[in-house]
Amino acid sequence: MTTIRLSERDQRVVVKCAAGKWLTTAQLARLYFPGVTSDAVRKSLRRLVEAGYLVSHREHQMAESLHGVGTKGKGVLEAKGLSADVVRTPPRQSEHLIGLNDIRVAVETSSLHVAYFFASWEVQALDWPHPVVPDAVLGLRMPDRQTFFLEYDRNTETLATFTKKLRFYEEGLSGIRFRAVLVIADDSRRLETLTRQLRKTGFFRRMLGALKDEIMEVGIGAPVFRDLARNLQHQTSLGEISES
Repeated sequence: MTTIRLSERDQRVVVKCAAGKWLTTAQLARLYFPGVTSDAVRKSLRRLVEAGYLVSHREHQMAESLHGVGTKGKGVLEAKGLSADVVRTPPRQSEHLIGLNDIRVAVETSSLHVAYFFASWEVQALDWPHPVVPDAVLGLRMPDRQTFFLEYDRNTETLATFTKKLRFYEEGLSGIRFRAVLVIADDSRRLETLTRQLRKTGFFRRMLGALKDEIMEVGIGAPVFRDLARNLQHQTSLGEISES
């Protein structure tokens, strides 16, 4: 392994890979390398891999590289009071992980005042007491702190199974006040089907739906959400929701 001097950005990259487990080159570029060429980003990350601070995995030649915490990266985390497991390869079914981290990046690069973003594995590490574990918990300052639960739907679960999970939120989680449930989907047809199901079975809490691609393009703070439970076509922003 080569010896390098870590910059502040290098350290942030390592810490974020610990939080996200595995991040793509594009996700890290969006977070920490604005205006930097793709070649320069890859060179910077390769430098961290060669020094042992990161590990990288590429499923095949056409796939984008994924980056996780390397052996020497654990020392960076420990110095900041953090920890992470060193795993040489990402999970086999990594599409959900990648998509959820796409949403994380969209949140953290938005104009919103983010208090926190905890993915499901981070939530579980906090001794989450409830039977349903959200894909993510999002805290925004608007200006008072508002909590949102987030579910990322890749259309891999049956509609009945996904609706059953949403029913836990409808009934409320003891000790937690939240503003709305955000359903981020890959497929617009799935959102339409889910809307019909929620109306038919009678949901009253705010279930706000949006498409991941749209969030990635215009930002999660844009008016991209609509109320699924009420089948409203009007699209609104999270800021507008917090004021109503």
